[in-house]
Amino acid sequence: MADLAGRRAVITGAGRGIGRASALLLAGAGAAIFVVDEDGALADETVSAIEAAGGRAIACVADVAQLDALERLIEEAVQALGGIDILVNAMSLPARGGTVLDHDEAEWEAVHAVNLRAPRVLIKLAAQRMVDQGTGGRIVSISSSSGSRAAGVKLAYGASKAALNAVTRIAAAQLGKHDINVNAVAPGITKTPLQRSLRDESTMARDVASGTLENFFNRVSEPEDVAATVLFLCMPASRQITGQVIHTSAGVVV
Repeated sequence: MADLAGRRAVITGAGRGIGRASALLLAGAGAAIFVVDEDGALADETVSAIEAAGGRAIACVADVAQLDALERLIEEAVQALGGIDILVNAMSLPARGGTVLDHDEAEWEAVHAVNLRAPRVLIKLAAQRMVDQGTGGRIVSISSSSGSRAAGVKLAYGASKAALNAVTRIAAAQLGKHDINVNAVAPGITKTPLQRSLRDESTMARDVASGTLENFFNRVSEPEDVAATVLFLCMPASRQITGQVIHTSAGVVV
């Protein structure tokens, strides 16, 4: 079921967290991975881990907040891998403040550039390659439970993820005729560098036990919990799943 031999995957944010876990799992299933991260050292670490396990990976340093970087990384991926069969949009930027009354315009633009514009443009660019290849493809974006909740959610972040969910559904409807599946995975609190920059592990544990992110298991997710769903959505067994936002938040959103 996990046979991705011969498949070529572009994964953003693959130097850390959910992106890295997804890269390792897809590589373990046989896919060649184009590892995209703005931190070259972290991208190289992911490549080394994949190669040490017998997989194939190539690092690409790119800031997905920059429009010109998006087209460049897709071109480089095609040159390096010979095509694109899978796109995983895993890069994400948190919002550190902001309510309806006091949110900062600069932060709003920065968060939307990474969390919404970058995946939207990459879906467009990668999907066009998949259409030209004529062999279909899989697109998975990392959303968030914040895109489906209100209480305790930072305005810019929640809005960017809610919009990404809409892009996912609309893209699925428009790309289905090309045999391209488009889905999103929406985690709750996950032990990633991004979350650790916002709260320590004791705060994470408190939030899932009795806070705004209380879940049915009272436990914080690991990146691999989310990446396992990403892997499934890239496998042949999930061919009839498209246009879905699949929640891996242990019941934060039901």
